[in-house]
Amino acid sequence: MAYRSFSTSGWISTLSAWCLLCLLSTGCSGPSGGVTGTIEGAENAAVRLSVLGQRGFEDIDTVIADAQGAFHIEAAAFQDLALDIYKVNVDDSHFFILADSLSSLNVKGAMPDEPGLITTLAVTGDEWTAGFTDFLSGMTARQDSMAAAKVLVNSGTTTEEKIQAKRDYEALQERLTGFVRNTIRDHKNDPIGLMALEHINMTAERALAQQVIDSTRTLMGHSMAHRTLSQRVTKQRKPRQTNQRNAQIKPGMAMPDITLQDPDGQSRSLSDLRGKVVLVDFWASWCGPCRRENPNVVRAWNEYNSRGFEVFSISLDKDVSKWKRAIEQDGLIWPYHISDLRGWNSVASAQYGISSIPHAILIDKDGTVVATHLRGNQLETELEKLL
Repeated sequence: MAYRSFSTSGWISTLSAWCLLCLLSTGCSGPSGGVTGTIEGAENAAVRLSVLGQRGFEDIDTVIADAQGAFHIEAAAFQDLALDIYKVNVDDSHFFILADSLSSLNVKGAMPDEPGLITTLAVTGDEWTAGFTDFLSGMTARQDSMAAAKVLVNSGTTTEEKIQAKRDYEALQERLTGFVRNTIRDHKNDPIGLMALEHINMTAERALAQQVIDSTRTLMGHSMAHRTLSQRVTKQRKPRQTNQRNAQIKPGMAMPDITLQDPDGQSRSLSDLRGKVVLVDFWASWCGPCRRENPNVVRAWNEYNSRGFEVFSISLDKDVSKWKRAIEQDGLIWPYHISDLRGWNSVASAQYGISSIPHAILIDKDGTVVATHLRGNQLETELEKLL
């Protein structure tokens, strides 16, 4: 999803822009009320206030900024309306606010180099400003990183460079998705969470999206934004249930303990790692997909080990020398490797119901299963939530 290119047609595209670049007000009374602002570069510009309706944003008031780019929109312009979304057009640029007739907002910023959204905007006068400002800052930083990574994907001179650049880009994309998901979870009861719904896969996150819709109905249910998002959530199909392999261990379960020997004959138990976030990784030296997945596990271990992440590798090998050689070749430098060297007849495969590898199970610090079937960048996305 492109986060900075927004069409002016259709309210959804406009709401996408609003989700990224607006600041909010819950409504707090003040001596002047309404919206007071100073926009650098908007000297003597027309400032139009519009409200989101069925056919898009409809103008309800216009004022003219002074020679310093300062303006004031009276509280009366909001016509005693309930909390809602408003678009403020400043000449050929614009920003968004959430306000009502009791709002007292102050905005400061600067006109963009090209017509469009005013991104350098600060809004005070409501209890959500600090949290939403953090959200915008986090989104912007992640978008900039993704843009830089995208350039490397297209400019790589060798196949290896392009592959690595693509992996880096996908990792950043996963982190952005995780960041938005965490924001929604942290703000399920306020407009910040409602706005962030525009940036998640509503099919995959249908339950979370419905929770936000329900919890913000009292505050925002009258608004066109809430009604339209509610309709979108309702139309989402529930994820299809499939018969997955390795389905014996499921999220929410307590992970069963296991004790086997490492390549040097030392006994190691999964319970030894209680207090850490642990990836229980089932693999084998003879498994091609496992070996191709190992670099992703190594990358995650290198990045998150210092923050409390560990890998507990369970091998379905039969030959100890091949097992040791694969550990060395793939750089699996963590010490937690176990096997009973019985291949598919391993007690581990029987205990955990493993019928195919590679297979990864992520458990939290208390030993509870958080996620399964993790591949590629999915592991790092989950670790960002836990660490």
